[in-house]
Amino acid sequence: MIYLPLKKYLNNPFSDLFNGLEAWCVAFNEFAVIFFTFMKYILFFIMFAIGILTFIKLRGTYFKERMKLSDKGLKEIKEIKDFNKLRRPRLILGSIYIALAFGILFNWLTMALIFVLEPLPDRLIFNFINFSGIIDPFTMNRIMDISASIYPHEQTIYYVVAFGSFIAITDLVIAVWYMVNKIPFNPKKALSLLIGGIIAGILLGFTTCLSFFL
Repeated sequence: MIYLPLKKYLNNPFSDLFNGLEAWCVAFNEFAVIFFTFMKYILFFIMFAIGILTFIKLRGTYFKERMKLSDKGLKEIKEIKDFNKLRRPRLILGSIYIALAFGILFNWLTMALIFVLEPLPDRLIFNFINFSGIIDPFTMNRIMDISASIYPHEQTIYYVVAFGSFIAITDLVIAVWYMVNKIPFNPKKALSLLIGGIIAGILLGFTTCLSFFL
């Protein structure tokens, strides 16, 4: 099959290469659709598991502390109350992760995130792609909006940006979990995940991948 944007290369020795590249884009786009379909459910199980593991770890830590405090006499009640204050953030975080997991599964969280984050300036990567303005505005619009794309390679560019957007969101989720649960805490690693996720989200868009989860 010869794609319309590549017909002008028919008399060019590189025409087979361009047609092969466009065929590769078709295959990649099919993979991307399957990937995001599976990732919706995989992300649900990951976040649900993180919430459950947070509760299990909290339960184990609680009983361990109770055993340690059993030999401390009059200070036991006070120290248990102090420990209860420390465990509240994990209890809240575990509940949030489980709620977020079901929000992804039933789409209400995805739609809420799109509504809240859409007004924010992001996807600045497209400004870098066309920083000199040499790309036709109509072509650039097809690259930036997959619903307006015509040719497979335009969709592929958008899917690649969506992959980066998904990684950015994943980094932010892991960073928050790490900062609350990881003991001993490594601030350099946590901040690296957090800042990296924010930068990637601004460049590639926080909502770019979310529409594929609906």
